[in-house]
Amino acid sequence: MKEKTGKGYTTDASGALYTASEFAGRMSGELPQLPTLIAETQLTRYLDDPGWGLQEKADGENRMLVIEEDAVRGTNRRGLFVDIPQAWVATAALPAGRAVIAGEHVGDGFLAFDLLEAAGEDLRAQAFAERFRRLEAFTTALPWMAVLPLETEASAKHRRAAELRAAHGEGFVLKALAAPFAAGRSNASLKFKFQQSATCEVLRVNAQRSVAVGLRDEAGVLVDLGNVTVPPNEALPAPGTLVEVRYLYRYAGGSFEQPVYRGQRPDMAAEDALLTQVTRIKDRSAVAEEERDDGSDVA
Repeated sequence: MKEKTGKGYTTDASGALYTASEFAGRMSGELPQLPTLIAETQLTRYLDDPGWGLQEKADGENRMLVIEEDAVRGTNRRGLFVDIPQAWVATAALPAGRAVIAGEHVGDGFLAFDLLEAAGEDLRAQAFAERFRRLEAFTTALPWMAVLPLETEASAKHRRAAELRAAHGEGFVLKALAAPFAAGRSNASLKFKFQQSATCEVLRVNAQRSVAVGLRDEAGVLVDLGNVTVPPNEALPAPGTLVEVRYLYRYAGGSFEQPVYRGQRPDMAAEDALLTQVTRIKDRSAVAEEERDDGSDVA
C-alpha cells in the first residue's frame, strides 16, 4: 500500500519512494508477451533443443519500461501505466531515443529479459536471440537494472534448471531463440513453475485476518477454494480483490492444501482468476495412501 508524500512521490511498505505519475491508470499502448504454462513431462524436449533458451522466472510483477524524452514510465501486464521507484526515474543519463524494455519488477529493482525498442528502432520483428544481445549492451548505463541471464546450451540449461529448483526458485521461462516478439499469450515463450500459485478472487473477509478465495469455472461460477491467512504486514483485501495464493495442491472438488498469501494483484483482471490455473489436483484417498506409505505428513 503506497502513501502520498510531498513533491509528487509515494512510498511503498518498505518506505521506498515511488513516482506519483499523472499517467498512472492510463493505457500505454504496450502489452507484454505472456508465457504459456507447460508440464514437467514436456521439459526435456525444450531443454535439449538448441533452438530454445532458458531464463529464470523471477518472483516479481510483469513490467514494461518506456524510456523517451528523458522520462521513464512503467506499465503492468494489462498495459496500464503504473507508479515506479523514484530511483529509476532519477537516472542521471538515460539512453537517447525511445526504448521499450520488458522485465520483472522485483523489490526496488528491475530484472530485464527482452528489448523491444532501442534508440527509436523497433526490434520486435527481430529474433529473440538478437534482441537479447542488444539488451545486454543497452542496460549497462542503468545501475538499477539487471539482465536475467540466458542459457542456450543444453548442458547449461539442464544445470540452471536444477540450480533454480534446488534454490526453491519460482521457476524458469523457455524462449524460442528465432521468434519475433508478439504481445499476448505466446507459444514461443513457455513457463515452468516449481511451486504452484494462482491469481484468485477474494470471496469474503473472515475473522482473525483470513479471507476466503475462489476461482471461476468454465461456466463462470465462482468455486470456493478455502481460506488463506493474510500476514500482519499486509492490508486485508476487500471482497472482489484479486490476490496471489501459493499452494501445495488442490483436493479434487475441494480447497487448496497449505495455501500461502502472496499479496494483491492489481495488475491482473477478473478474467484471469480462472480455475484452469490449478493443475496439481489430488483426491483425499490418494493423499491418505501417500501418508501411510511415507509414514509421515505431506510436506
